Amino acid sequence: MFIVFIAFLSPLFAAFDSIIECRLSNNNFKNPLTMIFYISLMNCVFLPLLLFFGMPTLPSLHAIPFYFLLALIDVVYLYPYYKAMKVIDTSIVSALMSLGQITIPLMTYFLLDEHLKNSQYIGFVMIILASVILSINDFSFPKLNRAFYYMLLVSLLKAFYVVIQKSALTHDDNWINMMIYVNTMSGFLPFLLFLHPTTAERIKRAFNAYRKKTKIFCLNELICFLGGAAFIFALSKMSAVTLSAINATAPIFMLFISLLLKDVFDINVKETISLRMMVKKMVCFVIIIIGVVMVAL
Repeated sequence: MFIVFIAFLSPLFAAFDSIIECRLSNNNFKNPLTMIFYISLMNCVFLPLLLFFGMPTLPSLHAIPFYFLLALIDVVYLYPYYKAMKVIDTSIVSALMSLGQITIPLMTYFLLDEHLKNSQYIGFVMIILASVILSINDFSFPKLNRAFYYMLLVSLLKAFYVVIQKSALTHDDNWINMMIYVNTMSGFLPFLLFLHPTTAERIKRAFNAYRKKTKIFCLNELICFLGGAAFIFALSKMSAVTLSAINATAPIFMLFISLLLKDVFDINVKETISLRMMVKKMVCFVIIIIGVVMVAL
């Protein structure tokens, strides 16, 4: 029961993280590459907190390529992710992250030898269908918007990411190692953006804006760190399929956090609150919850 509680902390923190990054990306750092650089600067700040839970060790030689690939995906997926945030509501962006769920059973079956029951496959189909419905703009002409294709790429990368994480844990059975080595690598990779003169100039011009928002970036990194730690620790104790299904609840947390911020703290977020859209979201979220329960059981 304790590990399930820890697993649900991951989508909760991910919801907070997405709301903060959406505001920063849409209001202050509109170029995705600039946002990627500054969001990565603090990747190592909170890593010393891991020492309260255990000590890092020298990584297994077999795990090092996995760690580098994880760090690369950590940086690359942010570009289409921030592009999607500019198109539709944050809770829908988060829901579309579940699109990659459909590939996880296949990848875990062939790469990790994890097998599912028929009810779990049905649960995955329900999660995918609900995510697609959330992305449809007009039911009279169901044309999928740009965010669907951005998030299709993101979700596939993130699905592959989870499988790589689980594989790395089989070679290096220390979840603290994964947090430390991957975060450190992903913190340095964005400096390669300075090799592109135009991007380098944009990053330099945005420094004053970053300096003014340093506290928000720091808060975002703390939340991201806590969510990542909860996810990796839970992944070391349960299957990748089950944990990925639990993570599909992130848009539900995000919607209610957005409503709380708007009604209690008067903080506007990119979230449509119309009756029609709310009904649509709630129906889809109920379907996602049922799908998650079916996968997790």
